[in-house]
Amino acid sequence: MYGATQMRYLVREAFLGLARRRISGSVAVLIMGSALLMLALFSIITINLDAILQSLRGNVDAEAFLEEGLEEGQRQNLQQELLSLDGVDAVYFISPKQAIEEFRRDLGEDASLLDVLDENPLPASFRIRLAKDVIHDADRMEELLGVIGRFPGVDEVVSQVDLIRHLDHLGRVFVIVDLVVGLLVLISAIFVISNTVRLTVEERARSIDIMKQVGATNWFIRMPFLLSGALQGALAGALAMGLLMIAHRVLQNEVGGVYFFGPGQIVGFIVLSTLLGAVGSATALRRHLRI
Repeated sequence: MYGATQMRYLVREAFLGLARRRISGSVAVLIMGSALLMLALFSIITINLDAILQSLRGNVDAEAFLEEGLEEGQRQNLQQELLSLDGVDAVYFISPKQAIEEFRRDLGEDASLLDVLDENPLPASFRIRLAKDVIHDADRMEELLGVIGRFPGVDEVVSQVDLIRHLDHLGRVFVIVDLVVGLLVLISAIFVISNTVRLTVEERARSIDIMKQVGATNWFIRMPFLLSGALQGALAGALAMGLLMIAHRVLQNEVGGVYFFGPGQIVGFIVLSTLLGAVGSATALRRHLRI
């Protein structure tokens, strides 16, 4: 373990190294910050898309239209049988009168078109609220609706299973995009920090040789470079997160309802950026500092 004096020296050397390389260090922070900004941006898009998808899933239900002439007792028995199915949370009876009134509300200003009808053409139905685990699985949802459609007294089942499949596809696409962008950011961040530290190592080759001759350990020589890279990573992460926070506030005022990272996620992102900077430094040291 290093003493307090040694730690102060190492930290001072890390900051002095950044000060000596103001231009190259600033460029490295900007480039790495831009890459991290892309990662954070795609993550935010994914978070908001997932929130939208979950909201849409919450509105997904099914409707079982009933055959004409179904007696009250048969209807009640059918409702109980549907309720007993695994994956069905609730079953609500919608009478033809309720159905036409809902349709009238949906039409809004065009509701007067229904006045030309001599009779109500809409059948009675059961509106079925599905369990959360069902609406997250399009195949299971389709299987359950097939079972409901085979019940005596059920004429037709209408659902949004195609919407669920589309939502699942969108979710998978954005997860893949996040992974690809994350990998590219990881590689680019390590590359940028690595090259910046490599230049510093070459500039300080003589000083490093002197330190080795007076007995400095390998880790003692490496530590200022690692701290410098970690600091650059932290600055790049903070820069990316700061720009994204400003953009979020502007967008929130204009649109509203836009999700952002929580405090823990922000801290985690900056910690990740710090680690990327340290890894970039370690990569440069391994390749260019033969100690």
